[in-house]
Amino acid sequence: MLSPAPLTFERPPAVWPALVKAVLARRPSLLPPGRTVPALEARLAPRTPEPRPLEAYREVCGFEPDGTLPITYPHALAGPVHLALLTGEGFPVKLLGLVHLRSRIEAVRPIGELEPLDLRCRVEGHRETDRGQEFDLVTEARAGGALAWTETSTLLARRAGSRPPRPPKGPVAPAGARSMTWSLGAGLGRRYARVSGDYNPIHLSAATARLFGFRRAIAHGMWSLARVAAELQPRLAGGGAVLEVDFKLPVLLPGRVTLREWPTGRGFGFALLDGGGERPHATGTFGPA
Repeated sequence: MLSPAPLTFERPPAVWPALVKAVLARRPSLLPPGRTVPALEARLAPRTPEPRPLEAYREVCGFEPDGTLPITYPHALAGPVHLALLTGEGFPVKLLGLVHLRSRIEAVRPIGELEPLDLRCRVEGHRETDRGQEFDLVTEARAGGALAWTETSTLLARRAGSRPPRPPKGPVAPAGARSMTWSLGAGLGRRYARVSGDYNPIHLSAATARLFGFRRAIAHGMWSLARVAAELQPRLAGGGAVLEVDFKLPVLLPGRVTLREWPTGRGFGFALLDGGGERPHATGTFGPA
């Protein structure tokens, strides 16, 4: 299959038409045998982050203003481009139903909040696994022509009947890990959707989440990661940083989550658990590049 021409946007593409397209798309949940995803690319022309959306993002995710972008914020800036890429010509799998498995973010250096960013996204090919088919969505942010930030998000097109891996038995955090608990309101998914553009129905309300098999709305995985980063980033030395996460179990809203974090040789390890501190929602590391 020939690759479609790269998508180029002078301004962020509209979210709602792409969401309608995602809901109405008549695409399979898995790639048919023998098919793969062609090379797909999209680019958003350089733009300076707008102050009000950035302030709203910080407020929802818990970041304090420090003159630089939160390490997770370029993902939110690229959200409309991701949506256009995955609902556009060439991506043959249904977007709704894809599961965000893991992410690796590398900030080559801190990005000033007034720096224009050139965002580029791509997806190519897939991997067959026991649970389904995995796709890597790669996002790069350039400033002044040089790479400043990159992210690889792995998405899963789940095979019917497959189940998530069993959570590991025993503690997922070492003894003595620092612990804190957060209460999450029922409207958290809607609040994060407004600052990220991710209006997937599973995050918005119990009624819309039930259409996709969830008892209640679930928190965005990228909100969970951003909230952890907001807690840990101020304790890292300046310079480049790497943030890695494996998403485990969904966070139901409203609810409570417990963060456990501990020092490692280079930065921090963390586990985001349920309110009782037992079932893992996400685990990862955050440290210097």
